[in-house]
Amino acid sequence: MMNTKKIYLIMPILILSALMSSFSYAEGDLSRANVETLVLEMGANASGMYFKPKQLNLKTGQAYKLVLKNVDKIKHEFESEGFVKKIFNRKLEIKNTDGSLLAEIKGSFYEIEVGPMSEVEWFIVPIQPGKNIKMVCAIAGHEEAGMHGLINIL
Repeated sequence: MMNTKKIYLIMPILILSALMSSFSYAEGDLSRANVETLVLEMGANASGMYFKPKQLNLKTGQAYKLVLKNVDKIKHEFESEGFVKKIFNRKLEIKNTDGSLLAEIKGSFYEIEVGPMSEVEWFIVPIQPGKNIKMVCAIAGHEEAGMHGLINIL
C-alpha cells in the first residue's frame, strides 16, 4: 500500500501529464500561414490628407500583409510606436516596379516612409490586444491635415 506522501508527489505529475497530452500543437510557421492582405491607402484630396481606411481592426494571432500604398505625388509616413509594441514584426518588403524584390527589412521599426506613388508590404502578426492605438503621418502638417487614424487589435 502506498503512503500518503507518495500519492501527493505523484498526483501533480499525473495531472500535468494528462493536461500536456491534451494540447494540440500547431505545425509550421504560423507567421506565414493564412496571411490576410490589408491595404492602407495614403493620400490627399480636396478634403485634406488621409489614411484609408481610417481605422484598422486586426486579430491577435492572425498573419497579415499590410500594404502601405501611397497614391499621392508627395511622400507620406506611417508612424505608430504603440502598434509596433503589440506585433511580431516579420519583415517589410520594397519591390521594384517590375515586382522584383529591391529590399527586405527585418527588425524593429515604428516609422515607415513611403515615396510618391509607391507601396511597401509589411508582414506582421499581432500578438497583444490593444484599443484605439494611434497611427499618424509624422511629416510636418500631415497629421493636422487629416492623416491620422486608429488601430484596434482584438
